Amino acid sequence: MGLSAHMDKDVDVHEDPAKGRLARVMRRQPVQQRGAATVSAILDACASLLNEYDYDDITTARIVDVAGVPIGSFYQYFPDKRSVVHALALRGMENYLREVEELFVSDLIADTWREAMKQIVAVYMRMLTDVPGFGRVRFSDMLDSHRLDSSVDQYELMAERLAEMFVNRFGAHGDAPVMLTFRIAVQTADALFKLAERVDEDERAYVVGTANELLTGMLGSVLEPQGSSEPVGLQQP
Repeated sequence: MGLSAHMDKDVDVHEDPAKGRLARVMRRQPVQQRGAATVSAILDACASLLNEYDYDDITTARIVDVAGVPIGSFYQYFPDKRSVVHALALRGMENYLREVEELFVSDLIADTWREAMKQIVAVYMRMLTDVPGFGRVRFSDMLDSHRLDSSVDQYELMAERLAEMFVNRFGAHGDAPVMLTFRIAVQTADALFKLAERVDEDERAYVVGTANELLTGMLGSVLEPQGSSEPVGLQQP
């Protein structure tokens, strides 16, 4: 059963949610290749700096110096460093979701939602290690005095897209609110994966296993067929 059949369960489908959010984060979006290259250089520079410095220690001057672009070009596309970090977070989430979507589209995703969940967790954990800035770019980490506009929230973007992919493939069988359940799961997983980065390596598997257990319980309230003999709890991976 497709996602549209579950719209009464509060799932909204967006054709390109990241594009609309970027428009609200950036001062303007590039329309030519040179502008796109400038924006990419700024985002890449910010990602590199986030691997070395805390958010509060990063300045626009440092970003443009690493990017090798004039300060005027920076302000042509971004009003401040906060908007750059927001855009970087959205780019990271979009790259992650693109990889996950490829698993679904290429029919490489597992046959059960439980195993599929483990697959997408594995992709996320790999990107935390392999993609510069990905592990450091979380809106919850920003300690400036501004409140984030929920319309550009990376967690909302991730929850929307994952809900769409999972419900289209595996169906929604429970009475739990779909979007809210995925939103809770996404933010819970993010907090635990952040913890997994900080603990000793021999403790990391336990943290990730606990995250998998909690996610299984949460998502089972939406994805587990009623009357299934499979327990909705977590087993260690």
